[in-house]
Amino acid sequence: MTSRQTPSPFGPLARSRFRKAGMLASLTLVLATGVVSPTATAAASVSDDKPTAAQQGGKDCRPSKPRSAAESYVPDTKPKPKDKCKGATGATGATGPRGATGATGATGATGATGTGATGATGATGSTGATGAGTCTDIDASQDSNNFELRAALTPPVMGAPARAYAGIRDLTSGSTNDFLWSDLSDNQDYPQDACGISIAQHSQGMQGEGDVRIDVITVTGAIYETSCAVVTSDRTLTCNQEWELVNRQPAPGQENGGIDLTP
Repeated sequence: MTSRQTPSPFGPLARSRFRKAGMLASLTLVLATGVVSPTATAAASVSDDKPTAAQQGGKDCRPSKPRSAAESYVPDTKPKPKDKCKGATGATGATGPRGATGATGATGATGATGTGATGATGATGSTGATGAGTCTDIDASQDSNNFELRAALTPPVMGAPARAYAGIRDLTSGSTNDFLWSDLSDNQDYPQDACGISIAQHSQGMQGEGDVRIDVITVTGAIYETSCAVVTSDRTLTCNQEWELVNRQPAPGQENGGIDLTP
């Protein structure tokens, strides 16, 4: 047998108002007791005056499906879908002020010292001119028991040339036997570049006076000579002769010869 429902004596409009009144009465009862359950909250959000899809952003912008009371206590771990109801992006704001300069970092460690290759040896410089040296010399001679002779060459001083001296010492008296010196540098034609000296007593005269020869050699190798006379009475020298180049000068490769420099 087919059962039939008894038709409602209320029309559609009356039924809608009845449902709204029942919901309002239920919500009032819940608020009065101070208990708000998820079910009651969900019921309170139901209304016939729902906004249309066009008001929320078109056909693609629909309200999210309400979650049940059980789903409200379960964490939502699903990825969130892209929000289609998001409005247009606003204009980019102005650039903010420049931040303060950061603190200077710590100094890095010193790098390893590199070792460069040794440079090539420089060329040997040219040989300088030969210097005159100290030009200091002394010589001695004694052919008599009465006196002895010396010749001395002192070095240049303050730009002045080396100076030549002849000396004699008496050996007969009981005195202190001091040397007596005569400066030969003031004699005529004295070589200003003299650098070595010698002395020799070569003869004695009838009066006991002998001739003494003094020679010097220059820095260039030229040889000059002069002479002094010995006064035996008082053991002194008389030295007033000029200087002269010796006849023939030594030269390389010579044997019993030499270079003649006389005019």
